[in-house]
Amino acid sequence: MMNRFLLFIITVVLSSSAFSQTNNELIKMGDAAMANGQYSNAVHFYSFILYKIQQGEEALYYPYEISTAYKEPEKNADGTISPPENPTPKEVELIHKLADAYRLADDYKNAEIWYAAALKYPMEQFPYAQYFYAVSLMYNSKFEEASGQFEQYQQQNNDPDNQYYQLATSKIASCQFALNPDNTKEGITITNPGEVLNAGSTSFGLQFVSDEYMIFSSARVSNTPDSLLTEERNPLELYMLDIYLVKLNEDGSLGEVEKFPFSINSSEYHEASAVISEDGNSLFFTKMDPNNRNETKIYASRKFNNTWLAPFPMDKNVNMDGFRSMNPELTEDGKTLYFSTNRPGGEGGMDIWMTTVGPNGETTDPVNLGNQINTFDDELTPFYHDVTKTLYFASGGHIGFGGLDIFSARWNDETEWWAEANNVGAPINSSRDDSYYIIDEQLKTGYVTSDRESCIECDSIYNLSIHCNKIYQVNRPEMKFFISGYVYDVATNEVIPGARIEFKDVSYKWEHFELVADENGYYEHELAPNLELFMRASQKDYFADKALVFTLGATESKNYKQDFYLEKIPKGEITIEGIEYDFDSAKLRPESEKILDNLIEFLELNSNLTIEIRSHTDMRGNDEYNLKLSERRAQSVVDYLVDHGIPRERLIPKGYGETMPAEVPEEDGTMVTLTPAYIDALPGQDAKEVAHQRNRRTAFFVLEQN
Repeated sequence: MMNRFLLFIITVVLSSSAFSQTNNELIKMGDAAMANGQYSNAVHFYSFILYKIQQGEEALYYPYEISTAYKEPEKNADGTISPPENPTPKEVELIHKLADAYRLADDYKNAEIWYAAALKYPMEQFPYAQYFYAVSLMYNSKFEEASGQFEQYQQQNNDPDNQYYQLATSKIASCQFALNPDNTKEGITITNPGEVLNAGSTSFGLQFVSDEYMIFSSARVSNTPDSLLTEERNPLELYMLDIYLVKLNEDGSLGEVEKFPFSINSSEYHEASAVISEDGNSLFFTKMDPNNRNETKIYASRKFNNTWLAPFPMDKNVNMDGFRSMNPELTEDGKTLYFSTNRPGGEGGMDIWMTTVGPNGETTDPVNLGNQINTFDDELTPFYHDVTKTLYFASGGHIGFGGLDIFSARWNDETEWWAEANNVGAPINSSRDDSYYIIDEQLKTGYVTSDRESCIECDSIYNLSIHCNKIYQVNRPEMKFFISGYVYDVATNEVIPGARIEFKDVSYKWEHFELVADENGYYEHELAPNLELFMRASQKDYFADKALVFTLGATESKNYKQDFYLEKIPKGEITIEGIEYDFDSAKLRPESEKILDNLIEFLELNSNLTIEIRSHTDMRGNDEYNLKLSERRAQSVVDYLVDHGIPRERLIPKGYGETMPAEVPEEDGTMVTLTPAYIDALPGQDAKEVAHQRNRRTAFFVLEQN
């Protein structure tokens, strides 16, 4: 995808005299340019040949210039050129090839025109022209037309197992997504900062560095006057990517731009997509050979005595031979490096992976972020927002507006993995390629890279409207969070007036507070951003209820709804089902301890209760022995609870032996007491054993509610 961020120019070795090439040779050169990813060059070759064929002449090609005998095709008012009418078979082939070249060069305005012409003259060697025509319409924000073309393609190519048939299904869903007004977020503004960032042929990948600087990538001519240059200016300078710093003024505006002032940028390679560690001492960036896009690696450099050392390629865990690696992103603690690569083991295309970085640049085996993040298509430009534990990235495979879209996925602490990716919506996303999204800690000001506008500097030798990337500022409205709900009786579903609702910030960054529900059991309150809230609702004569609410990780305003359901404290005891002891012993079995862990959680929630822990035995055995055994068992439960943090003064152990038989419901709902006489009258030994088991129980009884 890096070819989308720059214009490859023709790199043909000059000879001392001009030379000519036949049309077939020039077509081969166009085909070679396509194979090498130099799509703008292919546009040059194919269109040049196409219009020479129209004149019935053999084309003459001179490197870096056009023969004076060549007549440039007339352009339309919008800068496009029109396909020839009544084309010959050779011209039809060139129309198809030129349509593909325009599309791959990201010039979808012309791609739409030339695919429309190509569809009039289908060719077996271009079976997916209609699919790519629909893609071009989609990139040009013509979503309804695009959806219709995708559907026609599927009808005419009725093969559900075909890759492009399946892709068309996904693209139709994306068109419907783009047409849904709910996916355009209100209050977000996108502005072009102007020449400060967007001078030259392309700019992208802005990253935060400090309160004083940001870093970005750009291809632009140096502002050094020619008179001060020590050597002749490189004619390719406008298209060579380098790393730049932009100063931040005290008022937040952008100041002067200067090339990265250390020996990182070279004259032979593209350097771009850089990130600097929080301490300012480590630099990671992408380095690419302009003549071989597969030679794309991530390099690192360390600062020593305020000087950046010579950069070095990262190890094989990041850079695998024969595959591309780029777009490094570092977490705030400097330990985790995210990057994009097309190495084996991914979901397809470029995927986002992560690795741990050691103090000397050594890394661990990389981990693919999985199919919640990665798809069959490309995933690029990761940015990790530490405050909200959110990963932002660009993807061409998830449902979106067309092209690359920005998506977000939040880290889930419970699963210790990423939640489902969500499209951040328009206007941050457009129908074109949107990438390199970053946002500040307050989620108010950010930047996104996009090719949504055309730029003259990126135009090809024919002035064709090829797009290039620019950096756009994103301004978001201040986020507002509100929570509201009702408190109910869980049994009757009636509201409970005057219930108390407590709010506790798990991180303790914000003071705890509480409020009281009104006479209708209703409450509401405004919340601060970036909170993990523990909420507790309570009322006299009821057990409490709890909830967890997160504004942490939220990326837009939200109204939370949270109702509570309180259970009435019963008059009698509550059996703790499943508590078992070793035979003729007060020692708790391991499975009983797991059940008591739930009781600990309950007592922590209901911290205002004092309870009696009761232990009962069945009627078999000596009465005095059973009483003492039950006392020891009640004490063992209390000891376990105290060992796990429950204050001893809230727990009263009491053994009842066989003096309090259990009460259980009959089939008709009437309550019966499991007395010795009742058990002896039961039919069968199994039924009697079940009754004895019910009597051998551990329970608790609420003594006091403070």
